[in-house]
Amino acid sequence: MIEEIIRYLAEKDGANPEQPIRQFKSLKRKIRNIGIPAVAALTLFSSLYTVPPESKAVVRRFGEYVRTTEPGLRLMWPFGIERIDKVPVKTIKKEEFGFRTLRPGVTSEYLGVAEIDQGKVSNNDLENLIRSAELKPVEDDKGLREQAKGVLKSEYLMLTGDLNMADVELIVQYQISDPVLYLFNLENPKQTLRDASQAVTRRVIGNGSVDEAITIGRIENEAMIKRELQKLLDDYKTGINIVTAKLQSSNAPLRVRPSFNLVSQSNQKKEETINQAMEEYNKVIPKARGEAQRQIQTAVGYKIERVNQAQGDVNKFSQVLREYNEAPRITEQRLYLETMSKVLLGLDITIVDDKGLGSGFYRMFNLSGVKEK
Repeated sequence: MIEEIIRYLAEKDGANPEQPIRQFKSLKRKIRNIGIPAVAALTLFSSLYTVPPESKAVVRRFGEYVRTTEPGLRLMWPFGIERIDKVPVKTIKKEEFGFRTLRPGVTSEYLGVAEIDQGKVSNNDLENLIRSAELKPVEDDKGLREQAKGVLKSEYLMLTGDLNMADVELIVQYQISDPVLYLFNLENPKQTLRDASQAVTRRVIGNGSVDEAITIGRIENEAMIKRELQKLLDDYKTGINIVTAKLQSSNAPLRVRPSFNLVSQSNQKKEETINQAMEEYNKVIPKARGEAQRQIQTAVGYKIERVNQAQGDVNKFSQVLREYNEAPRITEQRLYLETMSKVLLGLDITIVDDKGLGSGFYRMFNLSGVKEK
């Protein structure tokens, strides 16, 4: 068809049609030898894509989601029929509230109110901070610093349940758990996460006292922030998984911080004194109780001994009484002799035997140490 057109045009102009026809055939051969492989290579090139190990790829066909592919070398429809979005699902990301990490490292550099007041932050960093809050930086340096401080204060200055103020700096680390929800359910995922984190943190801090926010309740607050933030993100189907929520810093406002620290030191001293008193109490009271118990047991033992002795004396007296009733004279004599034996036993005495009673008299009394004269 094309050759006939070339022939017709050449004959119309009175020229030889063979030469342009030969040129056309030569061009057609070149296109067939070069163009087809080139088109095939271009098709293959636009069909191949690689998913990094830490990511997943969300494939869209004419803008509609069709599948999610795992890491590795993959194929898709060429020439823009299918497009991919690579989402880093294994990368842990973080958002900071009340401060920013400018340059992490062994000696990290931070952007906070204290660093702004000390002049450690460049104007370029301040402008980036202000633009991240969707504000337009002002012209003069002083106004720029105040504007940046206002952005940070709006993030960390919070009201507690007992109507006190607290400076709360927060770090939220997260992963993308569902790339499809992350891409299609959120218009601005980063800002959504920041807004949700701010809302949850202010609610948690606002439900407790300033002491709970600053000292005694920090661990519980971190756990509660993570739990409630995850629930909120799940309710909105964001495809975000919270790894950790950490209160980087939680203090009284800067202007009253010295006075608050003095109060905290006084409370610590009070607790220390109470602990010392309790330690002394635990040493003395158990010892006193043990001594009291020992004396009670001694008294009980003495009581039992005396009662048993008295009971024995009563029994002995009853037996002597029975014997006395049966033989009064003999019993009186025996009692007299037994008593005299006890009284004279062991005494160094001298007996004058003027009647010649002899040694039998001494043996009768069972006397020892008696000298006979």
